[in-house]
Amino acid sequence: MSARRGRGWVTAAAVAVLGALMAFGGGGPAGAATEPAGAATEPAGAATEPPTPSPTEKPTLQIEITEVSPEVLRPGEDLTVLATLHNTTDEVVDNPGAVLRIKRVRPGSLPELESWADGSTSSAGQRDATATVGSPLAPGASASVVLSVAADRIGLRTLADVWGPRGIAVDATSGNRVTDQQRSFVLWLPSDDVPTVPVSLLVPVTGPPLAPALPAGPDESDSTAAPGSEPSTAPTAADPATVQRLEAATAPGGRLTALESALSSHPDIGVVVDPALLAAAAAGGPQAREWAETMTSTLGSRDVWALPWADPDIAAAAHADRADLVTLAARTGTEISTLPVDGTLLWAPPGPGPDRSTAAVTGAANARALVIGPDSGLSEERVSGADGARQRVGTTTGTATALVGDTTLTDLLVDPDAVEPGSTTATAVQRALAELAVLARSGDGAPPALLLSPGRSWTPDDARLDALLGAFAAAPWVQVRSAATLLEGEDDAHGTLPATAHDADELAPAGVQALGAARERALGFATVTTDPQSLLDGVDTEILAPLSVAWREDPAARDALVAATVTSVDARTTGLSLGAQGDITVISASSEVRLSVRNDLAVPATVLVDVQPRKACLEVGEPEPVTVAPNSEKSVPVHLVANANCDVVVVAQLTSTEGAPVSPPLQFTARVSPTIENVGTIVVGVLLAIGLILGIVRTVRRGQSARRGARTEAEGTGPLSLPVLGGSLDDPTPKDPS
Repeated sequence: MSARRGRGWVTAAAVAVLGALMAFGGGGPAGAATEPAGAATEPAGAATEPPTPSPTEKPTLQIEITEVSPEVLRPGEDLTVLATLHNTTDEVVDNPGAVLRIKRVRPGSLPELESWADGSTSSAGQRDATATVGSPLAPGASASVVLSVAADRIGLRTLADVWGPRGIAVDATSGNRVTDQQRSFVLWLPSDDVPTVPVSLLVPVTGPPLAPALPAGPDESDSTAAPGSEPSTAPTAADPATVQRLEAATAPGGRLTALESALSSHPDIGVVVDPALLAAAAAGGPQAREWAETMTSTLGSRDVWALPWADPDIAAAAHADRADLVTLAARTGTEISTLPVDGTLLWAPPGPGPDRSTAAVTGAANARALVIGPDSGLSEERVSGADGARQRVGTTTGTATALVGDTTLTDLLVDPDAVEPGSTTATAVQRALAELAVLARSGDGAPPALLLSPGRSWTPDDARLDALLGAFAAAPWVQVRSAATLLEGEDDAHGTLPATAHDADELAPAGVQALGAARERALGFATVTTDPQSLLDGVDTEILAPLSVAWREDPAARDALVAATVTSVDARTTGLSLGAQGDITVISASSEVRLSVRNDLAVPATVLVDVQPRKACLEVGEPEPVTVAPNSEKSVPVHLVANANCDVVVVAQLTSTEGAPVSPPLQFTARVSPTIENVGTIVVGVLLAIGLILGIVRTVRRGQSARRGARTEAEGTGPLSLPVLGGSLDDPTPKDPS
């Protein structure tokens, strides 16, 4: 506010000098704005009475415009401006008062509008109204003044084409000295036949950082659920710190309480809600539970879209190449949410970006669009809400639909001082109407649809919200529309995202990858059981909690939660093991070793015993699936094939049938000596061969001796003729063959 105040009295000095030049020279300041072609200039009216400022003196009075009535001025209506004077010094201010001036040249563009608002354009002109307090103003005191201009002194033409904003300036005066100035606008409307600008408001309903109550170990997890039990679809209960944060946010005066109140009063506001917030609040303290019930009822009667579960930091996921976790979050939010939603929307994290890789997550998550708010840090030259809310942006995998919030209009709702230092509700409303009027007049075609998109940390100001939305509803050139219409039309423009943009507070890629790897280990382990859900119940919500963009506000606590989550999820992958195995000796080319498989789970498990020698001298046969009953042990044979003599380290581990490890590795040494078996075989063979030969020799020798003795005896006593010659052994005389 001080910057605006300091600029005000310096501007007032320039006003006086320029006014004097006009009086003597008959001309206006160089570069003064002129009425666009087709719109007549306004009459000068009464003679100019420039003040006599003292620019070297410190301002003693400050002024605030508190009301401009009517907000939209029509022919025949008086203009009334209410202002408040503040004596910010420790001295009495004599003769405090105020002066109203109307700038009767319409700004034809947003830059011209901006130059009037920030004091770049001269406010020299006539005194259209004056008011005095009537008494000195004590130190620290304030006083209200009313500045009125009768309809017949407004001095604006009534042609239809001259409608639009006109600048007004209210000076704080002490006697004949200007001490401060605040500028605003009056909206002149001779005819209601004007083009309209569609305007939508979309709000994220997100909470503080949320963390589940992680179990201390496997004995406290769901891994001991009885076989056949119904798995719970509810998320893990919140930890005590999360419960406290939710109680504070949902207490009277808390941000979530104010948000629910604003939404209940304005059903036209679209909502993008984090289902994890509603679930955590419903399981939290008494205030949070009441808020969850009320908010659920409020959201049931409007356009609602779901954020992915726990509102993950899509930039961190993209930069770690783990868009699959955002896809998981989107699916989890849809499955658990009890609200009737119109699909999934992503909301860009605050800070620089989103970059192209972040925007690419939109397609991976099957989201309808990516909302890019003013807090995204993108310059107006890259992606401007004034180009239209719905835009097509390039990503690393193609293009995506983005809903781009208008920076000026959103800031006027969230933080008007960011647009006009020292702004009040009245000046914020008039500036918003002026912006929309200029946009409605610009271009030959229909004005693009605009979006107001407050960020995640927005705490609604009821008075400002009511005033802005009320003014939008009453202004003929503004059409308040549902945010759903933004998703139904064509892209208004093409925006350009930066190639890379990183925020120092986003979760590092190593943390994202650690969470993804822990989930994959749990999934692999669960496949070995007949009831995988009993082991996986709550894993996804645990994994997604540290990914929430809300944890950017406390990176140290987030890193601790990542480590605790990985430990907790890994605890679900215990309960299967191999019994101790000592070193073995293999002396056969083919043999087997028996390993003991232990199942401490409450459900049967089907596993493979994967044995991997670290040298080629020993090979292992193809393992067969083995099913082990709950809380039991089973001996499993493993076939070994020895190829050569060696000492080899063998690593054994239980795996799922898909090959995912499900037990700690077991290591032992095998002394492989298959040549012992070969030598023994040869020795036995040689001995058998020798025995055979000796037996044959002996048998031959014995046979030869018996035959030789028989033949000697026959030669001495038997007949001389042989039967083959026709003789007979009994008849020594041969017969005559004739």
